[in-house]
Amino acid sequence: MGERAAEAGFGLRSLVSAHLTGARDAWPRGAADSADGALAAVQQAVDAFAEGYERAQRMAVRQEEAARREFIDDLLYGRSDLGRLAERAERFGLRLSHEHAVAVAQGVAAYDEGDPVPRQVERALIARFGDRSILLTTKDGRLLCIAPGHHTEVLTYFAKQAHAATDGGQVAIGRPQSGPGGVVQSYEEALSSLEIAERLGLDDPVLRAADLLVYPVLARDRQAMADLVHNTLGPLTTARGGAEPCWTRSPRTSTQAVSPRRRPGGCR
Repeated sequence: MGERAAEAGFGLRSLVSAHLTGARDAWPRGAADSADGALAAVQQAVDAFAEGYERAQRMAVRQEEAARREFIDDLLYGRSDLGRLAERAERFGLRLSHEHAVAVAQGVAAYDEGDPVPRQVERALIARFGDRSILLTTKDGRLLCIAPGHHTEVLTYFAKQAHAATDGGQVAIGRPQSGPGGVVQSYEEALSSLEIAERLGLDDPVLRAADLLVYPVLARDRQAMADLVHNTLGPLTTARGGAEPCWTRSPRTSTQAVSPRRRPGGCR
């Protein structure tokens, strides 16, 4: 009965009150000796009712958590139909037709959604900004914050809180991206920034993907790296007549003094 009442949306307090009222109405008149037995029966009924109600509530919470985790996985991996994904996102306060950006925090330990560190960061964000269409979660042991792209202050504050809560962990912020697939792109940029920082030994507490765009290109494309070096440093090979000394010894001096002589490239 308690489970059915919970599924129907009734509040526990009103249901207990209704049962106690029913018990008073059914109380035998003038039967004082039966008070203990009647109260014991009422207590058993209320306990059984509350147990079923709480069981239904726990089941609802688990189902909500499972649905949330499934949505986050689909959102970050792009495995679901984008139209359907956008509909599901509204349930969690996200409008995927708008721009969103993702910040990823990585600490020395791995974190799950119910751990103290994610909950501490979440409380700080809610206290500062309210919900503001913010989604805070964990993925692969990292903290994630998804926020509207124009709310840059949210991700900056998340980075500050996450850096402190993870005892000096590193936070990467992806660029704002629009559309249902924008969250995936921003998330992948943030992950890539953390990988680049690890490979290059960058110890900045906050990394922004917009500042590191050149590194993925060079890491993936050796030809692009060669072109960059050639285009940047190549002109130096022809400056001042080439890579040769600008000063030569004069054959006309018996003391072998060094004298300037103009070379074809203009060196003196």
